[in-house]
Amino acid sequence: MKQIILCDNLNIEAASPKAKSNWFWIEVQLFSKPTKCEDEAQINFHKEKIKWINPISLHAPFGDLCPWSSDPMVREVARNRFELGYKTANQLWAKSIIHHIWRVPKAGTAQKRAEHCIDFWKDFLKGKSENINFYIENLFDHNPEVLSLVIDGINKNNVKVCLDIWHAHCCSKIPVLDWIKILKDKIGYVHIHDNNGAEDEHLWIGKWNIPMFEVFSALNRYAPNAIRALECCIDHMDESITWLKNNDFL
Repeated sequence: MKQIILCDNLNIEAASPKAKSNWFWIEVQLFSKPTKCEDEAQINFHKEKIKWINPISLHAPFGDLCPWSSDPMVREVARNRFELGYKTANQLWAKSIIHHIWRVPKAGTAQKRAEHCIDFWKDFLKGKSENINFYIENLFDHNPEVLSLVIDGINKNNVKVCLDIWHAHCCSKIPVLDWIKILKDKIGYVHIHDNNGAEDEHLWIGKWNIPMFEVFSALNRYAPNAIRALECCIDHMDESITWLKNNDFL
């Protein structure tokens, strides 16, 4: 049985019992908003809701952050938010943290942008626990090149790719199956949700236009140890769980 993580889609109160009833782990996403990382009431509320779950993933702040920037002041803003996410993850006993790479396609060469990102990550990781796993998520990337270069350059066992299926499917002309074949075991975590090919709708899997059976089969072959995280809307999570069971992926 593959371990499944349920992403809470900013609603820990609804997601927590659903994760509990299915013996899933959980990804907390509210603290992707940096102001929430400083909200002690929200932190304590989440602690109560997830106290029975282990391990926890946390989606760190990501909006407008550019760790690959050539401007040191811009990188410093990103560093501040990365540190804030790390602090919150520790408060919530999270063992995994998801960050976006936030590279703008064609903004400089892949090699140069990767070098800036690698330098940023190496500096950020100094003194960080090696018992926490960090996953760098594709967003607007047209291909896996920069992510692959960054993971190779960081060269740490606890830093891998978070492959978001929708981002790869809709922001790239490279089929998502080829992303999986190219990145292989550099993929440590997968955000899984379906869509109609236009908007980031977080729809339940198996009904829309991503070839989900082939995606899961490719993951089993090329990234068998990657954590599968269902990022569907909570209201439609049951449909996704049923599809996984019916296709022997759970």
